Amino acid sequence: MNKSYRFLLLFVLLAFVTAAHAQSASQIRAYIARYQHIAIDHEQRYKIPAAITMAQGILESGAGLSGLTRNANNHFGIKCGRGWKGGVYKAKDDEPGLSSFRCYSSAEASYEDHARLLLTNKVYASLFQYSVYDYRNWAYGLKRCGYATAPNYAESLIGFIDAYQLYNLTGGKKLRGGSNKRVVVKKVVKQVPIFEDEKNIVMNDNEQSSEQIMVEEAVKKYKVAVNDVRCTILYPGETLADISKKYGVTTKDLLKFNETNQPSDFQAGDVVYLEKKKNKYTGAVDFYRVKEGDTLYSISQQFGVKMEKLAKMNHIDLYSRVKEGDKIILK
Repeated sequence: MNKSYRFLLLFVLLAFVTAAHAQSASQIRAYIARYQHIAIDHEQRYKIPAAITMAQGILESGAGLSGLTRNANNHFGIKCGRGWKGGVYKAKDDEPGLSSFRCYSSAEASYEDHARLLLTNKVYASLFQYSVYDYRNWAYGLKRCGYATAPNYAESLIGFIDAYQLYNLTGGKKLRGGSNKRVVVKKVVKQVPIFEDEKNIVMNDNEQSSEQIMVEEAVKKYKVAVNDVRCTILYPGETLADISKKYGVTTKDLLKFNETNQPSDFQAGDVVYLEKKKNKYTGAVDFYRVKEGDTLYSISQQFGVKMEKLAKMNHIDLYSRVKEGDKIILK
């Protein structure tokens, strides 16, 4: 990286076309295949679990599809901070204006910086008491140490590890939840992981953990567009700020497009619109029969139609409660 580039401030607003990139299962597998060798090397050199490194990379980079990753080689969402002397990438985040993220010359440089952060920041020192095979304690430890603010960040890492068998990268085992026992490694010639009380800790590869189910369901739900309105799905472990950073849309605009005031209103698996919803539905159906649990808002989000327009078409108030079986006109 030449000197002029190192200090270049990149002010980039991502085009909505980036929404067409889905964090699909096939793209996640492609990401793993491309970068797993780095994660395995870091486990051997730094004692950072390869499974954890890969899961964080998938989640933080949108499987390599986020604007931050594609434009700045930043796979872990690391901001500049004090003392950073490399390139800077400006992107929208949950903070006012544009946030400053580290810009790397390569993916390898980003992975190396991630390892350096965990190794040198005393906040993460407690993580290294755990075996490299104990990905559950590592995941919850990262959340506890403040690596991410998303409430289900640990569960999301575990979900990706279980769903894509990342524990197998270095010969680990799928671990069952609900056990506080430590996973230890007995030193043998081949360094095969030995687990205490396998009946309580290790689960069959064919069994699904609750975290795995959560992640797989979210990945399956991914949408590129609803009613010709660009949108995405909030993945487990993501916040609205992550969507803002990934697609270059301010949090304020995301709230406006989705007709809500609180980022906390979004849950994993929810549709998040990246532009304004339409005045009417352009699909094949003309109306919708209300199901149990539906609200005018949930129907608006399901069909990509503004709440105000739905209410007007159906001659009801914005805050009217809809009942199961009601007919809601969509166009």
